[in-house]
Amino acid sequence: MCGPWWRQWLQWCPQAIGADACRRRLRMTPAALAASLPALGSVLYMPLAESGTGLPPQPDGVLVETPLLAPLLRVHGLLAVCEVTLDGPREWIDGLDRDGRPCVRLHLLPDTDYLGWDRLLARGEPAPAMPHAPHMQALDACPLRFHWRRLAGFDLLRGERVIRLSPLGRQLAARIARAHAGQGARQPR
Repeated sequence: MCGPWWRQWLQWCPQAIGADACRRRLRMTPAALAASLPALGSVLYMPLAESGTGLPPQPDGVLVETPLLAPLLRVHGLLAVCEVTLDGPREWIDGLDRDGRPCVRLHLLPDTDYLGWDRLLARGEPAPAMPHAPHMQALDACPLRFHWRRLAGFDLLRGERVIRLSPLGRQLAARIARAHAGQGARQPR
């Protein structure tokens, strides 16, 4: 036997792929999300194609530093997903707009602070399950680290591109981006 045992098992048992997908829906405001993101450390950030209602007319106390982060202002709920793939387990969070459509995706990487990830999910209120949201095309994929601060009465969220990821983090981010490349995402630089 060569390679990890779970990869060979998944190849012998293809119906297991996706069978262990776990989805959990949570309510979360843009302000609560902005305050929680810096604790994550490095994540793969993927803004998704525009859908549903646009940005809120009032910033609701949260501002973003760049247009790349604007989809975060539309988040009113989270969909946490855990799934088993041929590459092993994967976790991500879809930020959902008011209509329940995904507008942004954050992928857990080996470089992510797992305790920060768990605290973010614990901060959301459980929400009733909804029908599966439509698949939205990824516009970009970049490893980011978030920074939050107060500025003139607003929460200001900034994203810093992560230049140094662990070798495993780099490989996983590239694989995820490649998987979404046919759907519009650019590979991380």
